[in-house]
Amino acid sequence: MTRMILLLVLLTGCTQAPGESVLTVTLKPGTFSHVIDARGKLEPARAETVSVPGALRGPQSLSWVADNFTPVSRGQVVARLDGQRQQLDAALAQFEIDKLVLDGRLQLGRDQVQLNEILSGQQVTREERGLADRFYSDDPRVYSRIEIIDNMRNKEYLDAKLGYLGWDEGEQRNRSDAEQQLIELKQQGHKSKVQTARQNLRQMEVLAPADGLFVLVDGFQGRPVISGDMVWSGMAIGNIPDVSEMEARLWVLESEAAGLTVDLPVELRLDAYPDHAIAGTVSRVEALAKPRSSNSPVNYFGFTVALDSTDTKVMFPGREVSARVRVGHQEGVLAIPNQALFQKEGQAWVYLKQGDGFVKRMVTLGARSLNRTVITSGVAAGDVVALARPKEVKA
Repeated sequence: MTRMILLLVLLTGCTQAPGESVLTVTLKPGTFSHVIDARGKLEPARAETVSVPGALRGPQSLSWVADNFTPVSRGQVVARLDGQRQQLDAALAQFEIDKLVLDGRLQLGRDQVQLNEILSGQQVTREERGLADRFYSDDPRVYSRIEIIDNMRNKEYLDAKLGYLGWDEGEQRNRSDAEQQLIELKQQGHKSKVQTARQNLRQMEVLAPADGLFVLVDGFQGRPVISGDMVWSGMAIGNIPDVSEMEARLWVLESEAAGLTVDLPVELRLDAYPDHAIAGTVSRVEALAKPRSSNSPVNYFGFTVALDSTDTKVMFPGREVSARVRVGHQEGVLAIPNQALFQKEGQAWVYLKQGDGFVKRMVTLGARSLNRTVITSGVAAGDVVALARPKEVKA
C-alpha cells in the first residue's frame, strides 16, 4: 500500500467549527514522501532453464517432479512425463493402419471383380464381332436388303460397344488406383501419428542441464507444477540458478502503482530475517497489469529489482521479501488529502474558506500519492480548505 510519510506536520488537523456543515483542514508546509509497498520473492539473476523437451507434440501429463531445492547433477532426471497416453495413441494409430491394410485388400478384390466383368464383356463382344464379320454378306441373292442393313448396324453397334468397354476398363483401373492411393494416404497419416507417439515416448524424461540446485518456477496457474498437471513442449518447469547474484521479483496492486518506474531506489527485507535490510534499484517494470492467479481477477504490476549485493548465507531463490520503493521526496511543500481535491476535464480545484463561506479556487497539482497531492499554486500556507463539497459555495 502506498503510504504518505509526513516528517513535518503538513496539516494541523481536521476541524469543524460550530455551525459549519463540512470538515476543514488548515494547510502548512512540510515534507512529502511517496513510498510504494510491495511484496515478492528472490530470484536468481542468471539461471539455466529446465523445460519440457521441445520436440514433444501436444499436451503431456506430468507424472513426477523432483522436490524444490533438490541438489542435482548435469543429466540427472528431474521430472517424468506420463507415457500411457502416448502408448495408447500409438496403439490406436497402429490399429487404424492395420484396418486400412485390410480395407485396401477388400477394395482391391472388389475392383478386380468389376474389372474381370469388363474384360469378359470385351471378350464376348470381340467374339460376336468376329462372327459378324465371318457371316456377313451383302449378296442380295442370299439376304434381303433389310437383313443386310441390320447386319451392318449390328457391326457398328459391336464396334461402339468394344470402344465403350475399352474406355470403361481404363476408368475402372484409374478408380482402383485412386482408391488405393487414398487408402495409402490415410495410412501415412496414421503412420505419422505412430512415429510422433514413439518419439514422444523417447522424451518422457526431463534432464537437468547443469549441476546445481533445482528450483521450481511458477507456471501459468500461478504456482509451481505438481504431479498430474498438463505441460507443453518447451514449457519451463524450473531452473538451476546461479545463487551468487540474486534479484527480487515484486508485485504491487495496480491501484497503488502510481509513479512506479525504473531507477527508483528500493529497500527490501527478508521475511525470515526482518532486520536484514537490502538495498536495490528498480530495473524493469511490466507494461501491463495482470492477475497473479487464475483464481483471482485482481491485477498487479510486476517489477524487478536489481540488488546492490547478495549474501549467499541467507539469500536463496524463492525466499519471500517485503519492499519499499521510494517514488518521491519533497521538503517544504503544501499537500492536501485527495478527498479535498476536485477535478473535471483536466482542471483541479479546492473549496477555500473565506469568511463564513467557501469559494471555488483553481489549483495546480504536483506530485501525487494514493492519499495526498502536492499543490504547487492556488493556495498558501494557513489557508483552510473543505474536505468535502460544501452545500453552499460563493461565486
